[in-house]
Amino acid sequence: MRRVIKFGGTSLATPELIRNAAEHVARLVQYGEQIAVVCSAPGNTTSELLKAWQETSGESSDYAAMSEFASLGEEQSVQLMCSALRSFEISTQPFLPRHADRWPIIADVDESLPLSTSKANEERSITLRTQHTVGRFRRFVLPQLRVGSVPVISGFFVLNSSGKVLAMGRGGSDVTAFIVATQISADEVVIVTDVQGVLSADPRLAENPRLLEELSLSDLEVISSAGTQVIHPRALKFRNPGLRARLIDYRELDRLDSSGTSVLGASETTLFRNPDELSMLTLVGDLTDRVGLLSALVQWMEENHLSPAAASTSRRFICYYLPSGIADKAYSSLHAKLTREFPELTNISLRGNVGELRLRSSRFIDEPGVLAEVTGVLANARINVLEVITGLTDISIFIAYGDMDRAEELLGRVLEHFSG
Repeated sequence: MRRVIKFGGTSLATPELIRNAAEHVARLVQYGEQIAVVCSAPGNTTSELLKAWQETSGESSDYAAMSEFASLGEEQSVQLMCSALRSFEISTQPFLPRHADRWPIIADVDESLPLSTSKANEERSITLRTQHTVGRFRRFVLPQLRVGSVPVISGFFVLNSSGKVLAMGRGGSDVTAFIVATQISADEVVIVTDVQGVLSADPRLAENPRLLEELSLSDLEVISSAGTQVIHPRALKFRNPGLRARLIDYRELDRLDSSGTSVLGASETTLFRNPDELSMLTLVGDLTDRVGLLSALVQWMEENHLSPAAASTSRRFICYYLPSGIADKAYSSLHAKLTREFPELTNISLRGNVGELRLRSSRFIDEPGVLAEVTGVLANARINVLEVITGLTDISIFIAYGDMDRAEELLGRVLEHFSG
């Protein structure tokens, strides 16, 4: 078994926790596993370092200088982890971006925004220099694994193509873990954090949420991009299709093989064509107070065994996309029901001859200009877009049914850009 274990800042917050983590890594190595470790800075060290820099130097536009100084937090974790591993008689090798001669991850990062305590975790574009990175992993990291040594690698920072140390921004340590796992062809990447795994709900807002022991990668991409702090979505872009991923609580390292949430499957980049011709059933009126109306609509759908392909809503309308074969009957029954119970509705309309194409890619989550590219290619072909419904990793495009073949071909070409 070859694993990457990434320890978050909470799991390395004290010397005792670092030693505990090292003891569990040592045990795995003694069992014959090949382990690479990725370390975050302990606790709030990065914020403290950046605060000290700002208080002594003011706001600096020198992103590289501040990044190199901030990397001292991860360097502290790496050196302490190596020291602890050696105390358990485990051979180890530290990898720090300031040691440019053998640092393995070469990537360019957007430097346009200054680094500060408030901007350390801002989104920044990352371009991995694959050829250089592959060569350095083969030369420096893989030989360590083959002889039973543990490479301990600083998270969150890279060396760019000009030789500068740069912070990767939000999700940077997770990105490091997945890059390392991909480059060493790991069987599994384990993210050690301060939660027991992915839960069915936020325990601060809901009682007794259950632990999801297994989760598809597709669902994790949506959960992560919706705001749940698990694995950052941008990190998943660097994941090999066959790589297993797991999230565990640092307090359960004794059950490293059986605790937490396992992430299964592969990321999908797909173009789905709804085989049904659809009709738009639209309710128009003052929908400021919609509680009673929505309840009536749910009851109506249950009574008529309806499952809309999609829905959209605003303060002025609610639109359901129904298969055209049942839309006329549904329209008639809904009109009879709502005109009696909800006089504030001014109109219920039905428009047929609608088609749906749905694009899906995890790269939609943080890729600027996706909607412009998708709608632009259709506009250039004189294909009118009736509506666009976006949902994190998914984009549904509604057009005239007669334009479906042409639009499918055009959007298929667009999606090729996101399938790499």
